[in-house]
Amino acid sequence: MQIQALEKNLRFATAEDWFEEDEFEELSEPFVTDDECFEQGAAFDGFRIVVRSRALRSGRVTAVLSGVTVDLREALPSPEGATLDVQSALSGITILVPKDWQVSCDVEAVCGGISQDRFVAAADTSRPRLRVTGTVVAGGLSVR
Repeated sequence: MQIQALEKNLRFATAEDWFEEDEFEELSEPFVTDDECFEQGAAFDGFRIVVRSRALRSGRVTAVLSGVTVDLREALPSPEGATLDVQSALSGITILVPKDWQVSCDVEAVCGGISQDRFVAAADTSRPRLRVTGTVVAGGLSVR
């Protein structure tokens, strides 16, 4: 009975509870890059990366106690393909990829999960290719 009463009164804190409105807006601004290679990391904070490179070769994303979104929908991989290395601990990483890209995965999950929706085994060299590598510990990786 007491647990049910507590559940009704629970309210989870959101980012708006911790920051003034103008500070929260600054946090939601994405990191935008058009470089062939990029590296970005976060700890105890979330961030978004928008990649607009016309010849993406590689990227590295490190997240600790964070939520990360990597948006590749405006990018094109180099002719050899692109590699995105993810290192995640107690974090969630979402990678947004154009529908025509071929995505392969070489990520180890330890007490974590990896969505399998976009990964393919066969190599079709006519389509843009992305290889995702790295480690996810007590977190999740989603490629959409």
